[in-house]
Amino acid sequence: MMIKCFRLFYTFVKFGFLSFGGGYVMLPMIISEAQSFSVSAAQIADLYALDMLVPGPISINAATYVGYLYQGIPGAVAATLGVSLPSFIMAAALMRIFARYKDNGWLTGILSGIKPATVGMIAASALTIASEVLVNPAGTISITCVFIFLLTAIVNIRFKVNPILLTVLAGVTGAFMLA
Repeated sequence: MMIKCFRLFYTFVKFGFLSFGGGYVMLPMIISEAQSFSVSAAQIADLYALDMLVPGPISINAATYVGYLYQGIPGAVAATLGVSLPSFIMAAALMRIFARYKDNGWLTGILSGIKPATVGMIAASALTIASEVLVNPAGTISITCVFIFLLTAIVNIRFKVNPILLTVLAGVTGAFMLA
């Protein structure tokens, strides 16, 4: 069990050091590694739904969830520590660098290159999760799920409705329409 927990810790430390842009950027990496921890894409989709109801960053919630599914509470602790540690280390180091070199053209160029890559990784996560969520167990597209998806996206973008309220309303709608 100790070796499996160390493997979780090591994997999530790598994610923490390599994921610029936050937890949503980390999701493609977590999804690709999740299978090696016996976590399915459907369980990752469940994580995203639950994440909207649980406080905290998705990276920490995802690490805790994957760790728990793989090795229970010790796995959850190992994965959570692994994903959190790099942020503390890098934040302290990078703040000193940014303060000293904030006007450097190379640093500005690096950050300008990372931004669109971050958006691309977030889009890849969204498409991966959507492919699991919008399809019925029979393999056909769920019209109800597509309707909930589109309505939620439109209401959120157009009317800036609180995401927590939208999540609760989508859950209630799903309970009545998909149960």
